[in-house]
Amino acid sequence: MSERYYFAYGSNMNESQMARRCCSAQKVSSATIRGWKFHINSRGVATVIPEEEGIVYGILWVLAEEDEQALDTCEGVQSGFYYKKEFEVQTDDGRSCAALVYVASDSQRGVPRDGYMAGIVEAAMENGFPSWYVEELQEWCAPNA
Repeated sequence: MSERYYFAYGSNMNESQMARRCCSAQKVSSATIRGWKFHINSRGVATVIPEEEGIVYGILWVLAEEDEQALDTCEGVQSGFYYKKEFEVQTDDGRSCAALVYVASDSQRGVPRDGYMAGIVEAAMENGFPSWYVEELQEWCAPNA
């Protein structure tokens, strides 16, 4: 059975959601990707967009092959909503590794779906992300984000 690292930066940071979607996924640690920025697209869901000085905080998971297939379905890979990309991520203990990241095909700025950001902000706080990053996420909750 093959396993793969997966970097979640949006709603898949939520452990109960991941348990429902990917029954054998295991949380590894908090992690970051550099050169990218958290973004909400016109579909109202999270993605990352290139930004030279950007940083995205998230959760690194280990996925079994069937977990990745389940995520492909949840993220709409076959429908073209997201595509899969490999990123170099840095874990909270300083290690780096290659990880799967789902990037939305649509990068046009949008407004988050109702209630969507609450879980993301909650996961960011639960995982001890820096306060400035949590504040950036909270700005997406504002009516005119």
